[in-house]
Amino acid sequence: MIKIKTALLSVYDKSGIISLAETLIKNHVEILSSGGTANFLKENGIEVTEVSDYTGSPEMFGGRVKTLHPKIHAGILARDENDISELESMGAKKIDLVVVNLYPFGDELKKPDATENDLIEKIDIGGPAMLRAAAKNYKNTVCVCDPKYYDEINLSGMTIEKSKMLAGHIFSHTSHYDSLVNSWMHEDSKSKSEQEQILRYGENPHQEASVTITDDSPIDILNPLQGKEVSYNNVNDALAAVACVNEFAEPAVCIVKHANPCGVAESNNLFDSYKKAFSTDPTSAFGGVIALNQQVESDLAEYMIDNQFIEVIIAPSFSEDAKNTFSKKPNIRLLISSALNSNLIETKTSYGIKLTQMQDNADPQNHDIKIVSNLEPSESEEEDLIFAMKVAKHVKSNAIVLAKNKMTIGIGAGQMSRVISTKIAFMKAKEEGLDTSNCVLASDAFFPFRDNIDLAAENGAKHIIQPGGSIRDQEVIDAINENDMTMAVTGIRHFKH
Repeated sequence: MIKIKTALLSVYDKSGIISLAETLIKNHVEILSSGGTANFLKENGIEVTEVSDYTGSPEMFGGRVKTLHPKIHAGILARDENDISELESMGAKKIDLVVVNLYPFGDELKKPDATENDLIEKIDIGGPAMLRAAAKNYKNTVCVCDPKYYDEINLSGMTIEKSKMLAGHIFSHTSHYDSLVNSWMHEDSKSKSEQEQILRYGENPHQEASVTITDDSPIDILNPLQGKEVSYNNVNDALAAVACVNEFAEPAVCIVKHANPCGVAESNNLFDSYKKAFSTDPTSAFGGVIALNQQVESDLAEYMIDNQFIEVIIAPSFSEDAKNTFSKKPNIRLLISSALNSNLIETKTSYGIKLTQMQDNADPQNHDIKIVSNLEPSESEEEDLIFAMKVAKHVKSNAIVLAKNKMTIGIGAGQMSRVISTKIAFMKAKEEGLDTSNCVLASDAFFPFRDNIDLAAENGAKHIIQPGGSIRDQEVIDAINENDMTMAVTGIRHFKH
């Protein structure tokens, strides 16, 4: 448990800060504060210690430098008794709680009359530094970046789990903040490197369309190695396929149809991965877009063109022999892929409304997975669970993915009801004669009812991975145990719309 004795408050958004500060004072927590926050608290009768008085260093450059001081950061980063002893030798103390929110760079960015200097002054330096330090040291320091989380602060003692959850919000918040600054900083240079290409039409022949390529593009759309002109749907499917296949470190193949993976596999060689991915759903794979995460050789190229009709193939490289082989089918578009920039912002614009968000770059491999069932999956079954969730990230919600031996065997996508997606996934597996006994099932979001579990059990599934978080989680877990299944809970949802 983390006991809070000293707190540092430095906020631009003053919402709720008075109430929080009063609660801290009532619980005998010393408050360190600086600049406008310190003045605001004092004006409202809250006793605080000014950071400049605590550090012995006055604020500099009109307040630009105030919290960037060893006493502050050492207090935030201190861990054990040795650190505390070193702190005391420098006349500093442990800081147990950091409450900081950042200058509103995003709000300034939206102002039509904002000058370059206005934007520069809204780039926060000390705030992210304190937050990231506290988040790194979540086992010893609690950090909060948003007033909506003030109620999560327990002055009786914070659990490590709760502190880690709050720390996770910090890195998400600072990542988004940095991406806004990054986009603005590179705005001029990016605009020079942008290239627009008019497409024959959009999703349908009556819609005009174009594609704009920047230096961040993971696919060289404008310089195909061969093939017909790419279409709007080609580009959309190619991006979906590359995003999915880049989840995997081992040789992997993803076949996409209508922006959804219809077959994905990972193995120790690309040839085997392609055959497994194709066997998931050969019907849907016809006319599909295929992404591979390693160089394509001529034997695989020969097999692919003999095996199916293909619209687009994307890979990091193609051997010269493979290029010669594909030239027998000159309409197939061959495109070169590159590493994904996982820190970009996604944008959707429709009917004059623009939505932006950070890309979903949360790696299921790194999720804090908990086994909540009586039975536990084996190591190989856990690998299949993670594989299936990596695929589910790229399937339109509601997403259900069945897998076995790092191969998809059924995918249910884009349904309004999760249980219907589950039914479709098993239906597709049975259509292709694939064995679902002892398979794993991944769900991109929680199960609202136990009906999905009972349906999965009836069809042979033995291992489930899902985010959890439903009010009926216990009902779902009970269903798992009644059916002698295992369940892994990630705590991370992967909706894709």
